Order: sequence, then structure tokens, then C-alpha cells
Amino acid sequence: MSVGLYPARDHHRVVEFGSIRRCGSKSIVLKEEQIDTLPDCLPKLLVSVCNGGGNGAGCVSGAFRLSPPKNFGSARLYFDTQYISLTIQGLQYLAQISHIVQQQLRDYTIALPDVLSYVTSSVTSVTYVEPVPKASDLIDHHHLFEEPVTVV
Repeated sequence: MSVGLYPARDHHRVVEFGSIRRCGSKSIVLKEEQIDTLPDCLPKLLVSVCNGGGNGAGCVSGAFRLSPPKNFGSARLYFDTQYISLTIQGLQYLAQISHIVQQQLRDYTIALPDVLSYVTSSVTSVTYVEPVPKASDLIDHHHLFEEPVTVV
């Protein structure tokens, strides 16, 4: 899982979930609205699964969907038609860290004006541009400068 501001996606705050399969890797990208539903639905889904209700209710929020595991198999995390599979242990781990993911998204929301200002000032430079003295320390400016930047 990766949480961040993605230059290739116009610096939107997103969370990318990936999985490795026999035929290669696959990832889905969720925005803040979808991530906000996880802390509410994951515990309910896990309680249902642990009580033997493997076919319990999932969660749906627009194009985002979390379907419960069938016959104690894998759950599926969907966005539109793309999905990744999660084991019960994966669901438990996600439930435990969901508040950390939300906090990181909030931190990036606070840092976004600094990022956009920095990108605007550095987009035409060929040498590293120092961030302003009061720039957010939540952003790795060296890495941001090296990314191909897109002005929003």
C-alpha cells in the first residue's frame, strides 16, 4: 500500500493498493472519500466473518466496494471494475492501520498548498530549488523535484 501525493495524478491525495498475482501485479487507486469508509465497514465485516457469517454484508460507497470473503476465501476491494483480493489477515491488518492512513491523508491535505507552490516555482528549473523556510516538513522536496512535475 502506498499513500501520497502523486505528480502523475495532478498531485491528488490518493492511496494505492497493490497485489501480486501469478500473472503479474495489479493495483487500484482510492481517493480520500473511499478511504474514509474503511474504518466504519472493516470492523463490521470482520465481526461478520469471525462469527461464521462469511457471506455477510460488504461495504459500498459509489464506485468503491468491499465484498466479504466467500467460504473463508479472499475478500475483494473494488474500485469500479478493478479489484484486488485480500485475505482475512489482510483485512485485519487494514483495519488496524486505517486510522494511520487517514491521518497521513490529512497531513497531505495540510501540505498540499506548499506542494503546489513548490511545483509551480520549480517546474522550469534545471537545478534543485530550495523550498521556502516554512514549507511543510511532511514533503520530501528532493523527491518531489526529481519527479516529472505537472502544473495543476
